[in-house]
Amino acid sequence: MKIVKKGIVIFLSLTIALLTTITGLSSVSAESSSNIGLCAHCYRAYWEGWSYVWGAASYGAVDCSGLIWSYNGVGGIRTDMLAASDEWGYVYNGIPNIHGLGLHHPGHVGVYVGSGMAIDAQSPSLGIGYHNAYSASWVEWFKIAGVSYPYQGWVLLNGESFYYENGQYLSDTSRTLDGITYTFNSAGVSDIAPPSSAYETTDYSAPVQEQPSYYYEEPVYENNNNYYVEESSEEPVYEEPSREPEVVQQPSVVEETSVAEVSKEESKEESKEESKKEESKKEESKKEESKKEESKEESKKEESKEESKKEEPVVEEVIELIAEYGYKDNDESKTVSSVQTRLYELGYLYEKASGSYDNQTVNAVMLFQAKNDLESTGTVDSRTYRILKSNDAQSNFSILSNGTFDETGEVPVKALQTRLTELEYYYDDITGFYSELTASAVRQFQKDNKIKSTGIADVDTQLRIFSSKAKKNPNAGSAVYGASGTIVTKMQKRLIELRYLSGIVSEKFDDATLEAVNAFQKAAGFEESDMMTAEQLELLYSEKAIKSPDFDVLKYGYAGDDVAQLQSRLAALNYYDGKTSGVYSNTVVAAVEKFQNDNNIDVTGTVDEQTLDLIKTETQRENAHIGETLVLKTAAISDEALAGIADSKSIELPVESPENNSALKDTFTLGFVLIAASALVLVFTKRLKRNAKITKI
Repeated sequence: MKIVKKGIVIFLSLTIALLTTITGLSSVSAESSSNIGLCAHCYRAYWEGWSYVWGAASYGAVDCSGLIWSYNGVGGIRTDMLAASDEWGYVYNGIPNIHGLGLHHPGHVGVYVGSGMAIDAQSPSLGIGYHNAYSASWVEWFKIAGVSYPYQGWVLLNGESFYYENGQYLSDTSRTLDGITYTFNSAGVSDIAPPSSAYETTDYSAPVQEQPSYYYEEPVYENNNNYYVEESSEEPVYEEPSREPEVVQQPSVVEETSVAEVSKEESKEESKEESKKEESKKEESKKEESKKEESKEESKKEESKEESKKEEPVVEEVIELIAEYGYKDNDESKTVSSVQTRLYELGYLYEKASGSYDNQTVNAVMLFQAKNDLESTGTVDSRTYRILKSNDAQSNFSILSNGTFDETGEVPVKALQTRLTELEYYYDDITGFYSELTASAVRQFQKDNKIKSTGIADVDTQLRIFSSKAKKNPNAGSAVYGASGTIVTKMQKRLIELRYLSGIVSEKFDDATLEAVNAFQKAAGFEESDMMTAEQLELLYSEKAIKSPDFDVLKYGYAGDDVAQLQSRLAALNYYDGKTSGVYSNTVVAAVEKFQNDNNIDVTGTVDEQTLDLIKTETQRENAHIGETLVLKTAAISDEALAGIADSKSIELPVESPENNSALKDTFTLGFVLIAASALVLVFTKRLKRNAKITKI
């Protein structure tokens, strides 16, 4: 069985090699996967009449993507080769002079083989087709993944020589290379074959080219320097073009007059000689003017010819249905998602692609068609699709700025806030109101994307934000100078706790906050900058966060238990009569300044170590004085109470009468209260004396 398999493989290999020699195609290494090799592969499929079989990708039987895939497995994703490409553009803007480009319209792919022609596997009934690339409904061209494209040098295809310069083959021009002048026709074919060794020196390093204009990111391509095109087994024979010498038109000979006639008329002509000279001069002048006019006419004709050469043939566009209501994506096609993604990028849809062509998509398509001068059908045909994908597509964005809010049924601000949240520029609630928080996020996005940082979401800014190429915030999770929002508020509160920042929370990363941030960064050993990174914020919120070197110096804006204790002490010294709030307010500043002035120390309103020690000393002295005063007052009250009790024994009580019942009750109540108070005072006095004796001992 193994011998049979090996025999089949050898037979197929020999067959392919023989066919290659017969047809005169370029011989291409299987490892090279070059654009010329791909074109040779497609020509072979066309000339041999390969069959169209859906899903097939083998010799003799392929479908559209299988035709490409069967050449060394190139193409990347068979169901979406365009997505696997690193470089692409719109056929509407012209196909570059590059052999072996992929061609795409929804649900179908083909190969551009140069000179305006394409080859594709069309259908079971049509098989492999060879046609004008501009007469079909191709939408995009793309460089096929896995294929190496030449940058500089000669290539050979079907016995014809092409010269690549800066990534494209030359056409309608000439070049002098190594002392030989080559002329290239409109198809790019050279009139003279270069030396056979020239094909081996082709440079296949990939050029860096820009993406379509609405993309602002420059793509990066990998180099493929190891690829080369092998020399054809048979050197093509070229006929030297005939170069016949130009026939020079000789001027007409003026008839001569006989000598006799001249002598007879000589005397007569002498008198007229002067007049003839004048007439001759006039005739010469007329001839010169005539020649100038003829020269102008010839010049105009040449210009007209050049313009006619430049004009491309007008090909009637074939309109085909691409997608309509009810269509859904599947494993083989993502057309609906492609349409929805582009509508989202242009502001016609506020949600990302669902892959289902619903009523919302119909309305978005109709609005797009109306704004782009198309028949508003809600159905995506090839013309709508082409314009939708082009650089000329009109967007649906309007300018959004501070104070803008979503009207009923409209959600442009919410959509913007949602997208900025995805890109990690916006960290607050999705409100539909364009506040300073939204403006701050937009401003930071503009700064990172090198747009004028205004905080206003103009059309260009929104095109960048909603683009599928938009990058996430490179400093996500960081607080950046100028930013606003909860991330800044939380940071400010913690900086106040650690005494790096004083005052109230402003919710904006302003100059005062930047000064506090730099102080924290310095204390923590970080490089000072205008941004607190996610790593630095994590340390700030942890128990390992370093307090400010001036943590014990109390000043305006600080808050905490130590401030509340300061307020209590100042109140005891009769310098402060406000609430014990724990906040170092202007009232506290005034109290501290008065205390400093009364005690002959520097009046700063700030409680440094000297001021705090003095406040503590004065508070202790005041408490001691209050204690002594309380003891003296208590003793006096006790003596008075005892004296009152003694006097009350000699008082004659009046005889009870109905009129005096109320007064009598009041007297008894007062006496009982006095006796109880006296007893308490006696007990308290005895304890004080006992404590005093213990202290002396």
